[in-house]
Amino acid sequence: MNWPNRMVATAHRRLIRYAAVGFAISFGLCLMLFATWKTVHPLWLAYREPVTERQEFKPVMATSWRKIDWREALHVEPTSSSQALPWFDPRLAPVNEPQNFPYQRGTVGNSWFDYSPVDPGSLLPSTKFKWKRGLSITGSDSEQMIGWHGTLHSHTGWSDGTATPAEAFAFARDKGGLDFFAVTDHPEAWFFNPGRTWEALQKTAESAGDSNFVAIAGFEYSNPVFGHYIVIGSNGVCSAVKCPDLSDFYEWLLRPENQNALVAFAHPLVQRDNAGRFEFRQMQYLPALQKQMFGMEVIHWSGHDQFMFGFTGKKPFIDEALAKGWMPGPLGSQDNHGPNWGLANSRIGILAKTLDRESVMEALRARRFYATSSRDLELSFEIRTPGQPWVQMGGTVTTNKNRRNSNLRASIEPQVQTRIRLFEPDEYNVPRRVEWILDGKIVGRLDFESLPNELSSQSSNEKYYAGEILGSFPESRISDGSRHYIYARIFMAHDFMTYAQSSPVIFTP
Repeated sequence: MNWPNRMVATAHRRLIRYAAVGFAISFGLCLMLFATWKTVHPLWLAYREPVTERQEFKPVMATSWRKIDWREALHVEPTSSSQALPWFDPRLAPVNEPQNFPYQRGTVGNSWFDYSPVDPGSLLPSTKFKWKRGLSITGSDSEQMIGWHGTLHSHTGWSDGTATPAEAFAFARDKGGLDFFAVTDHPEAWFFNPGRTWEALQKTAESAGDSNFVAIAGFEYSNPVFGHYIVIGSNGVCSAVKCPDLSDFYEWLLRPENQNALVAFAHPLVQRDNAGRFEFRQMQYLPALQKQMFGMEVIHWSGHDQFMFGFTGKKPFIDEALAKGWMPGPLGSQDNHGPNWGLANSRIGILAKTLDRESVMEALRARRFYATSSRDLELSFEIRTPGQPWVQMGGTVTTNKNRRNSNLRASIEPQVQTRIRLFEPDEYNVPRRVEWILDGKIVGRLDFESLPNELSSQSSNEKYYAGEILGSFPESRISDGSRHYIYARIFMAHDFMTYAQSSPVIFTP
C-alpha cells in the first residue's frame, strides 16, 4: 500500500474509532439521564403540597346496629339439582353436598377451607367455600339478591401477562373460584401478533362460560399520557395507537355500535409518568358518557390506601370524579399479570338474582356493586328519604327542595335513613369501623370496640358476622337544590386493612 492510501486508511480507522467512542459516550449519557429521570421523577410526582383539609370528619349522623341471625341475613333455599353450584353451604347437612363434589373439607384451627386431594394447587385460600344463598338486602319491598364475586381487570400472554385467555378463564373459574371474570389485555400489543384479535377473544369468552361462571371479553385502553381505562361490552377495540388523544377514545365509545359498552377509570396515578396533570384530564366530565362510565378502581392488587387522596391530595380519586359529575361505582382489581387469576382477595361483588351475562352487565350498568378485599363479603347499602321506598346503592334519588326548613330542630327534622347489611363468613375479617361519606366528607362513623361478639353469631362449628347497621341524617343536608352523593365504606380485620366500599347513591334536585 502506497503512502497516500495508507494515510486514507488510517484516517478512516480513526474516524470509525472516534465515532464508536462518541456513540458509547452518548449512549452512556442517555442511559444516565434516563436512570436519573426514573429515580427522581417518581419522587417529584409523589410530592404533595401540605394541605390543612383532607377528609373532614363532621359527625351529623345518628348511628346504630343490631345483630341478626344468618337466617335473617341470608335467604336460604334448599339445595336441589337445579342449583348444582360447584360449592355447598357448610351450614347445611352434608347430605346436601352436590353429587361428585370435587373437594374435601380441611381445617386450620377454627378456620376451614376446601381442597382437592389430586390437585395440590387447590390448597390456596382461593378455594374457600362460597355462601351463595342470597343476601336479604331489604324487607318485603325488594327482591332477594345474591352477592356474586368477580374481577374485571386481568392480563394474559396476549399482552404483558402470561398464558392464553382460555387458560386464564379456566383458572379463574376452576381455581380462582370467581363467579365472573374479564380478560382485558392491552390491544396495543396485538398489531404484530397474528391471531390476537377481538373476535378471537370474544369466541374464547363465549366457550369458557357456563351456568356457574360468566366469562367476559374486554380490553384496557393504555395511553401513556391520558391514563388507562377498562372497557367491556364494546364492539371492537380502540388502542392508544388508534385513538391517541382522549377525545378520540371518548368519541369512539360514543359511536352507536358501542352504546352498550361500559368503561371504568383504571388505577389512578399508579403510572406516574404523566404526573397526574393529564391523566383522565383531571376527571374532565363528559355528560354524554356518564351512563357508560360505570366505575373506578379503589382497590388495586390488594391496596386501597393509595387511592384515598386524589389529584388534589384532599379526598379520594372517586370523590373527585363524583364531584365533577361522574357516577362511578368502586372497583376492586387484581390486575393479574401472572398465572394467578382470582387468587388475590380484591374483587367486586354485584347484587343480582341470577348469574348470567345479562344479569352481570345489568348490575354493573346500575352500579349495584361494591369493591372489597374480603373474598366472600356480601354487602348492601340502601337509602330512604321521607315517604319514599328504599333505594339500593348505585341508584338515584330526586330530592324535594320545598321540604327544607331551617327553623326545624334536628330532632324533629325529616331524616334520610341509611341501611347497611353485611354478611362476612371469614372470622379474621372482623368488621371494625363503618364510615358514611357525604359529598367527600365523613359525616358518620361507627366503631366496634368490643368485637368479635357484637356482630358475630356462633354455634358449635360456626363463626360469622351478620349485622344491620343504620344511620340517619337531616334531609336538609341534601335538599338545597344541588347534587349530592353518599356511600359507605367498611374497615375490617385487626389492622383495618381489609376494606369494602359501596357504590354511591346520587341525590339530584
